Amino acid sequence: MVDTGGQALRLLSCALRNTGSGWGLISDAGHQPTGVTGVIQHSDHLELTHAVGAVKVSSMQVTVDEFFAAYGVRCGVSGGLALSRIYLYTGSAITPVDPASVVGASGNLWFTGYVQTKGA
Repeated sequence: MVDTGGQALRLLSCALRNTGSGWGLISDAGHQPTGVTGVIQHSDHLELTHAVGAVKVSSMQVTVDEFFAAYGVRCGVSGGLALSRIYLYTGSAITPVDPASVVGASGNLWFTGYVQTKGA
């Protein structure tokens, strides 16, 4: 894919889930990460690795699915060239919660981003 300025764009996307054993990428018959190679759980955020040779971030977003939305989970992403950080919030909290405390057997986070890479 190429943007209007002729720069190559690379899609980054994945679904993430924590069923109680920690956050992981979902890769099964219905889900496949693209460009995202791993997730590391920290005490205040999740870190996604995506070393695809990015030179600029075009856009990134993360959202909860209907399961987590029903429980008032909110999220935001701080995008980077080789890794991005996802922060989770519940209720009216203005500081991130420990991602280990956000659990759902069928709850997902959906991450999508585009980064510019060298060449077309």
